[in-house]
Amino acid sequence: MAHPLLAERADLATAINILDDWAVHQRQRRRQPGLAIGVVYDGELLWGAGYGVADIESETPVTLDTRFRIASITKTFTATAIMQLRDAGALRLDDAVSDHLDWFDLRYKDAPAITIRNLLTHSSGLPRDSANPMWTECAAPDWDSFIADTQNRAPTRAPYEAFAYSNLGFSLLGGVIAAVSGQSWADYLQAHVLDPLGMRETRPIPSADDPLLATGYTRERTDGRRDALPFWLMKGFEASANFASSVKDLVKYAAFHLGSHGAAVLSRYSLLDMHRIHFLGEGWEGGYGLGIGLHRMKNWVISGHGGGYPGYLTLFSLCRELKAGIIVLTNSLGGDPHDYASQAFKLLLPELAKLQKEAGDAQPEWAIYVGDYESEWARQKVVIREGQLQVISLDWLDEEPTILEPTDTAHTFRLKQRGQSNETLRFELDDAGAVLRMWERNEYSMRLND
Repeated sequence: MAHPLLAERADLATAINILDDWAVHQRQRRRQPGLAIGVVYDGELLWGAGYGVADIESETPVTLDTRFRIASITKTFTATAIMQLRDAGALRLDDAVSDHLDWFDLRYKDAPAITIRNLLTHSSGLPRDSANPMWTECAAPDWDSFIADTQNRAPTRAPYEAFAYSNLGFSLLGGVIAAVSGQSWADYLQAHVLDPLGMRETRPIPSADDPLLATGYTRERTDGRRDALPFWLMKGFEASANFASSVKDLVKYAAFHLGSHGAAVLSRYSLLDMHRIHFLGEGWEGGYGLGIGLHRMKNWVISGHGGGYPGYLTLFSLCRELKAGIIVLTNSLGGDPHDYASQAFKLLLPELAKLQKEAGDAQPEWAIYVGDYESEWARQKVVIREGQLQVISLDWLDEEPTILEPTDTAHTFRLKQRGQSNETLRFELDDAGAVLRMWERNEYSMRLND
């Protein structure tokens, strides 16, 4: 059933239609076996579709219920569990890993101990993967072997020195969760994250005989053939990349990360912290939060995580500012989910931004505030635009306008201004009801006569 918003917004529906046709064309052009896309808005599935087949032999079609190995999207679940335990006071992000795993004693020469925060932000200096060819041979060590192998490794650099992606580091977080909670990583995630979010179709430990699990395939060979890759589990590395899920279930997860589930799983403060850059990328266009990657797309911040597993490439991507999300799941290598998500955002975010702007409802009584104001510091205009009361700086016209959000106090508004605190602006009126001054925080500008 189509979302009612698509019936109300013709341009949004057209953008979805273009995305749908483009996805059909791209999957055929790339000769991908299967693909599933979901578009989330305000915590709900706005639109979604499955393309191609989940299994080439049986020709089972991909649907929004088809499960895919989502690989490193798993890291966002592991990070959520760590933050949840932090909220409960069971650990601190600046605890040394050795505080919770007594067998862990790796340390770079003359450097501080590796902390939980280092693992969450990929700033631990630990190697990326297993000491064995895990990804080549599709075989991961069990936890006991993981411990023995890790004890023989060495950090490649000191903590905080650089961002260096580490599946090894995130797998250690699974051990921390088990040690602190008294439950296995999978049991803790099931009971404390998946069940509260109603994610009944997501599997921390997938099963080979799952009829809804898509078969994963190789890149296309030179003769056009694709081979099925074997089913295997991450075992000791499970906290970094083991999950399987569907578009429908990941919509519920997106709703949580967009703030639609309140504090059902995590405090809003910890959720904000996850989606804030903790390690800035070299190009200053993005970075990494707490188990979450971030980058800029025009004026918007996109956060989420990709996943790569033998036979599967996936992406879970959000624009929290516009309450939007894109989920892309593919069952072959070379599927490029980032391209699908990028094109989806380019088509849809401008339309969703219009919804945000139109959400305001200008009040007739605001008309008395409209006009020019001046101080020794600035010349400003107060205008009504896009259903909002806005303050425009004539000295800095390229800057975003300040939005004035109504409060319960007469003639007083909350300042919504990027990079500034939520203080107030107050209009001072004379006895006749005309505006004399505009007080911003504790300073004022005089109203200029027309």
